[in-house]
Amino acid sequence: MAEFSLADALADGPVVLAFYPGVFSRTCTQELCELRDWKADLADLDAPLYGVSADTPWSLLAFMDEHDIQYPLVSGFNNSVVADFGVRRAEGIMRGIANRAVFVVDPSGTVTYTWKATEPLTFPDTDAVEAAVAEAAAGE
Repeated sequence: MAEFSLADALADGPVVLAFYPGVFSRTCTQELCELRDWKADLADLDAPLYGVSADTPWSLLAFMDEHDIQYPLVSGFNNSVVADFGVRRAEGIMRGIANRAVFVVDPSGTVTYTWKATEPLTFPDTDAVEAAVAEAAAGE
């Protein structure tokens, strides 16, 4: 396990951050596996994809092993990354977890694309994310 640094990740170009509520739930498993399969398309754009949740590092490692996830999953457990991007649930029984969202961050640290789920069982349009990554990379 290594500590995640957005600044370090941005040193090589734009990044994609995909926030999700939690591993091993039915919907998140579907989303993370779809992103795993989509990651091959994104590889041509040379932008790393990071999954981000409030899960513990150990549960993330177990999930990655079980579902052959080849991109990093970042733990927002006991740090502020979920809140920093404004996707931390503030109320209710599920408070503290991340809402489903995707951000493209350009090398300067500016968020150039945002998608936030407005209802359950919705996922980002990967074509729109790819276009945003290409645009962020072109602006380097």
